This record gives sequence, C-alpha cells and structure tokens, in this order.
Amino acid sequence: RFELWARRLDAALRRAGGRLALDAPHGAHFYELPSLEIHPYGPGNGTLTLRLGRDVMLGRGLILEVWAASDNVIELGDRATLPAGVRVQMRGGAVRLGPDARIRDHTLLEASGGEIVLGRSVQFGAGVCLHATERIALGDHVTVGERTSMFDSDHRHDGSDAPVVDQPVSITPIVIGANTFIGANSIVLRGASAGPNCMFAAASVVRGGDYPGGFLYAGTPPRAVRPLRREERPPASLQPEPSVHPESGST
Repeated sequence: RFELWARRLDAALRRAGGRLALDAPHGAHFYELPSLEIHPYGPGNGTLTLRLGRDVMLGRGLILEVWAASDNVIELGDRATLPAGVRVQMRGGAVRLGPDARIRDHTLLEASGGEIVLGRSVQFGAGVCLHATERIALGDHVTVGERTSMFDSDHRHDGSDAPVVDQPVSITPIVIGANTFIGANSIVLRGASAGPNCMFAAASVVRGGDYPGGFLYAGTPPRAVRPLRREERPPASLQPEPSVHPESGST
C-alpha cells in the first residue's frame, strides 16, 4: 500500500508542476496513509524529496500539504513518529526529524521557505506548532510541552491601515540546544538561542536573545531563576537581554 500511495503522490505532484524523489527502501509502518493536499504554487519544476529511515511510524489523519512547484524536503530518521492529526505544510522548505524523534498528536510543522531540524530523540507534547521562514533547529533530546508555538519571523506594523499580513516581515532563526526542556503553553519567538541543558517554565514567552545553558528560566521575559546544578550560581551577566522589537508582533 505504501508504494501505491507514493505513486499517487508522484502523479498528483506532476499534475501540479512538480515530482517526487523517493528514498524509502523500508517503506513505513502506518495506521493510515497520509492525506494529500497538493497545490500548484512555486517557481516551477519543483521536487519533493521524501527520505524515510527504518521503522518510521505514521498515524491516522496525517495531512501532507505540498506546494508542488517548489523544492521541498522531508526526512524522517529511523523510528521517527508522526502520530494522529499531524499536519506537515511544505511551502518551499525542509522538515528533518532525527532518529527516534517522537511528535505527539495534532502538531503543525510549517516550512515556508525555511527548514525545521529536529535532533535525535526530540519529544513533543500534543498541539505543538512550528513555523519556519528561515530555520528552527532543536538539538538532540529537546523536550517541548503541549501547545507550545515557535515562530522564526513576525510581521511589523507601522500603525497605518495597511493589513498587517502585507507589511514587512522580520526573520531571525531559532536555535534550541540539546537536552533543553520547554514547558507547556510557551511561545518561542524569532532570535531565541537557548541551551544546552536548560529548562523554561510553563507559559514562558521566550523572546529573541541568548539563554545560556544550565539554568531554570521563568517569567516574561524569562530570567535565570536558579542553576540546575547546585554548585553553579547565575551571575547577573547571565540574565538574557532579549532583542526587543516594539514595532513588531508575532502572528
């Protein structure tokens, strides 16, 4: 069934100005094969490159949305899991999941010209949303709590009547170091660089700036509350100075 599904995907892409480049010698385990939403958008002659490792698991209700006339890459490492209700939006970008990455139900992965890179054994709670215009990179063993969102871009607003979605966009990559924990209901904004080995309390608003590893961060904006190792002490210099963009807001 997986081979037939791949043929159907390739045919749909070709009708919309693209094609499929498949590298999946082991196929995939699945409860249900992904639904397809193929659009004829992009500069033309696009290629969707789909690479699957061993024992990849696909859940029910998985939706794959692709701009066929753009180049897109999806890579799922060995034993990576995309469970029920996940939506993967490929709009001229890349989504790369490392080995043993486990994404929970109803996650959104949107690559609109950028790339999402998840390291080995990354864990997501349900309802996580990632929106990449340039790059969102999570290191090995990062854990992200339920209903957390990450945006590497935001729209400026000049105070005029011009629709905010038509105004210029500011873009800065997000980098989360290995073995970092981000609590549920948090928001990570463009330019955030954290870890490795740190924790963010639930409902954190992680603005752009550097958050050194080894500390628990809490508050809005997050401040280093205490070291995770008792022998360490957070000097004042480790309180991050987030990048402030008063004219802009995340959408």
